[in-house]
Amino acid sequence: MRYTLFIIWGLLTLSPALPIYGEEGRPSPPFGHLPHNGEEAIRKVSLPITGEDWGEGLEGQRGSVGESSSRNHSLLFGFGSSNILDTYLSPYSYKGIEARFIYQTERRTKLWNSHISFHTQTDINADYVKNPAKNVKSYAGGIRFSAAWLYNFSDIRRWHFATGLAASAYAGGIYNDRNGNNPAQGRLDLMIDLTGKATYHFPVKGKWWKATYSLSIPFVGIAFSPMYGQSYYEIFSLKDYDHNVVFANFVNTPSMRHLLTLDIPLGRNKSLRIGYAAELMQAKWNGIRYHAYSHNIMIGYTKYFIRL
Repeated sequence: MRYTLFIIWGLLTLSPALPIYGEEGRPSPPFGHLPHNGEEAIRKVSLPITGEDWGEGLEGQRGSVGESSSRNHSLLFGFGSSNILDTYLSPYSYKGIEARFIYQTERRTKLWNSHISFHTQTDINADYVKNPAKNVKSYAGGIRFSAAWLYNFSDIRRWHFATGLAASAYAGGIYNDRNGNNPAQGRLDLMIDLTGKATYHFPVKGKWWKATYSLSIPFVGIAFSPMYGQSYYEIFSLKDYDHNVVFANFVNTPSMRHLLTLDIPLGRNKSLRIGYAAELMQAKWNGIRYHAYSHNIMIGYTKYFIRL
């Protein structure tokens, strides 16, 4: 613990101070962290940032656009590895490849003196995996949508931190090409997640680059799960329910979702975004053990907007 504190102290001490916002002859701050000006009226018209890069694009907006006027949209595609276990279908872990798509939006609100930001994320995955003997295939996929409200703390030099709660919903499934009686397993959950992110801005050749780390931890919610050995025919045709709606929580669903990204300005109001996405999902419900571990390299872009 003391080494972690020492590293943080070193970063804060050695990093040169940020330019003073609005000071003549200094560049503007990174987009999304402008000082709030509550007295300024903001018209509800969204326009892209103008200028050759983030700094130049915001130079003319100093003092007239508050934090509550900023928003951005991000689009990411990625490929990587996948490891899936579902003992309802097989006692073995299946390994293979995954394709992932992530679409994010972020905007500051006027809540709590503009300290609250609203985030949405749509996350789609598609997996192709095989058993250890490589003679049985499974196909998996799903979509997760989440909406989060984060409290943004005051900046510490170039660091920015935010934390809050998110509501997330997932729908998906797994199909095993060998099982005859129960070849597929559906997955459905509705969760409240603990979420947070840390952002670091740094200049490279006169432009502001941005590194962001995000973490989401499912905390409490509900999920669908058959009992071990119970068929879907029993559940939906015979109406033989058996605790198929389970109380999911951080104890029986110890999971995490990580996203690490780097934004590289491309000029005007866009940036190239590269990153790493890791999803470490686990659950033990109704005698069934499940995990889905994936690691993906992501690439895409981010577009920034202001509301004049």
